[in-house]
Amino acid sequence: MKFDTLAVHAGYSPDPTTKSVAVPIYQTTSYAFDDTQHGADLFDLKVAGNIYTRIMNPTSDVLEQRIAALEGGIAALTVASGQAAITYAILTIAEAGDNIIATSTLYGGTYNLFAHTLPQYGVTVRFIDAADPAAIAAHTDERTKAVFCESIGNPLGNVVDFGALADAAHAQGLPLIVDNTVPTPYLTRPIEHGADIVIHSLTKYIGGHGTSIGGAIVDSGNFPWAEHKARFRRLNEPEVSYHGVVYTEALGPAAFIGRVRTVLLRNTGAAISPFNSFLILQGLETLALRMDRHVENATAVAQWLKAHPKVEWVNYAGLEDHPSNPLIKKYFGGKASGLLTFGVKGGPRGGRPLPGRGEDLHPSGQHRRRQVAGLPPSLDHPPPAVA
Repeated sequence: MKFDTLAVHAGYSPDPTTKSVAVPIYQTTSYAFDDTQHGADLFDLKVAGNIYTRIMNPTSDVLEQRIAALEGGIAALTVASGQAAITYAILTIAEAGDNIIATSTLYGGTYNLFAHTLPQYGVTVRFIDAADPAAIAAHTDERTKAVFCESIGNPLGNVVDFGALADAAHAQGLPLIVDNTVPTPYLTRPIEHGADIVIHSLTKYIGGHGTSIGGAIVDSGNFPWAEHKARFRRLNEPEVSYHGVVYTEALGPAAFIGRVRTVLLRNTGAAISPFNSFLILQGLETLALRMDRHVENATAVAQWLKAHPKVEWVNYAGLEDHPSNPLIKKYFGGKASGLLTFGVKGGPRGGRPLPGRGEDLHPSGQHRRRQVAGLPPSLDHPPPAVA
């Protein structure tokens, strides 16, 4: 089925009672059980169904199935934000005393989470150069739980060879987690290149309208958790916080995403609003059309800026002379998404007036349909995040 068709139809069949063609907003907290046994079976994961909107919701379920279909995963979980998605993906398999490996060029919020917040909970992060996949082996020990990267970095726009990172991670018995927010599954599907878990901030290009915050975790179903029992005990031993279930036995290839939902989401509660899920579904339907236009516009702007006498440099991986352009051709079909940065001559003093000029420029953000501009290092990306 074509991408555009999946973006409109995947995960939903008209309600048999109302025959509603559009996905309804199930603005409810709770759900009826057929009887006490049905309720018990739901909680024991013996049957599928809804329990409580903090854990699942019919509107959000459509969004989850749609995102999973677009990324080529077996299942997805939506949460309140992209930051929550990253946090949950890590804490599903890592705890105090453990560590993960991450590339050093990351979104500012992710860098702060990894460099400052997670260590306060006992999970350390070992940063490596994304251009050196061999560094994964040198930084791995018996407490290492995952490798994390961004397919296209925000705000640097750097492109990671995530296929090579996947091979290096798998050689150490580690899953690769890829944040695919910037290109979206329309431009690349990391699972097809070896990624095991894919993360999204749905707030950005997927939502597309700047109206709602959300995040998603997509499970490829490919990582052999049961073959690494010592490293991933929480997936292979009885879950003390959820009826003693053993996820690899109860859910098989969906063990990871099952634990995210029943432990992290259930116990810490970063649930997405059903209304936000509905709004994000509206944006998702036009993702393919919008991404083509984003790429077209970004390419034209980058070429124009490159020729401008007052511009010092332009950083857009879609340009032929950009260091990451070969990877854009390898993984993204030559389309580098809509994220670009540039520097004006005169440094910060010369560039500071820019966002205030012109009716066509608006506050920065990838979550709007409009052209945007900003000064990332002085906004939400402090210098350490882009060093």
